[in-house]
Amino acid sequence: MAKRNELKFNLLPHAHYLLDLAPSDSILFPNLKKCLSGQRFSNDEKVRIIKRECAVTNCWKQWTREGTHARKTGSGVTRKTTRKEDRRIVWQALVDPTVTRSTIRADVGVAIVPQTISRHLAEANLKSKRPFRALPLTPEHRQLRLQWCQARPMWNVTDWQNVMFSDESWFVLGSDDNRVRVWRRPGERYNSPHTVLRHTARTAGVMVWGAIAYDSRSTLIVMRGTLTSQRYLDDILRLHVGPFLNGLPWIILQQDNARPHTARVAQDFLRHFQTLPWLACSPDLSPVEHVWYQLKRQMPSCHSVLDLELAVQDLWAHLPQDNIRCLINSMPDRVAACIAAGGGPTRY
Repeated sequence: MAKRNELKFNLLPHAHYLLDLAPSDSILFPNLKKCLSGQRFSNDEKVRIIKRECAVTNCWKQWTREGTHARKTGSGVTRKTTRKEDRRIVWQALVDPTVTRSTIRADVGVAIVPQTISRHLAEANLKSKRPFRALPLTPEHRQLRLQWCQARPMWNVTDWQNVMFSDESWFVLGSDDNRVRVWRRPGERYNSPHTVLRHTARTAGVMVWGAIAYDSRSTLIVMRGTLTSQRYLDDILRLHVGPFLNGLPWIILQQDNARPHTARVAQDFLRHFQTLPWLACSPDLSPVEHVWYQLKRQMPSCHSVLDLELAVQDLWAHLPQDNIRCLINSMPDRVAACIAAGGGPTRY
């Protein structure tokens, strides 16, 4: 208590002068106003102010001695690196965004801790981020994607609300060990040097099929074993897709070009319904792909395939319909982004 009273006593003679020095948005300004008006400080405020007593005292001494409270040039801790070494640290991160801090330290040849390297890179507005992951696109893929989007630039939100988006997805038992990180500036996430190509690979897990529409969704179907064209016809098209489309004849079905989807038996069944032609390597144009991404982000730790199946079905059942509506409403922006990218990868 004596310490706190002493603090207030020391502040009072100088408070009027310090009030002129303290910026109105600094933490010192409201404390000085309280001190002058005689208001009482809360316990938390007292603790924070006591920690700054030395700084306030030094500030006042410098003002009375030099007529300024500004920090002197060259004061503070001496930098461990030269300007040339700082430029080399930044240059390495720009040339190779995946370079590690230990590699940078070994190349610079200065005994500095990793936090120092991160601080120097942050001064250049470079921060460590997860790379954007995209499918590899050939020139033919890009051209087909561009043509597909250019054929639908005038589709508005209402048009896309009449599409039912369907797809299969593979949920793995475990997590994607994506430990690679890149150094980049804000707004550079989708640049090629900061992108990692992702390829599909089968590990222990479960395959599911689902479809989303603007005001509804299908039952999530767990596909045990290989999904053949006959199984796709019997277990999905006849039991789920057909009844849904018969009840809403204006709905257009979207599905990708997987072999079970393009098989003759599946195409014969769907010839009585409206379908939307689709493109290879275009998950960024399908809202249902983003649904799978959301579910995988929320997936709890599972120790068996059965636990994984139950977890996926529970997440699907509790997925807010408003999330689905927002994703479908983003279709005009997805098409516009693909056109702007010349058929290349988009931020979706």
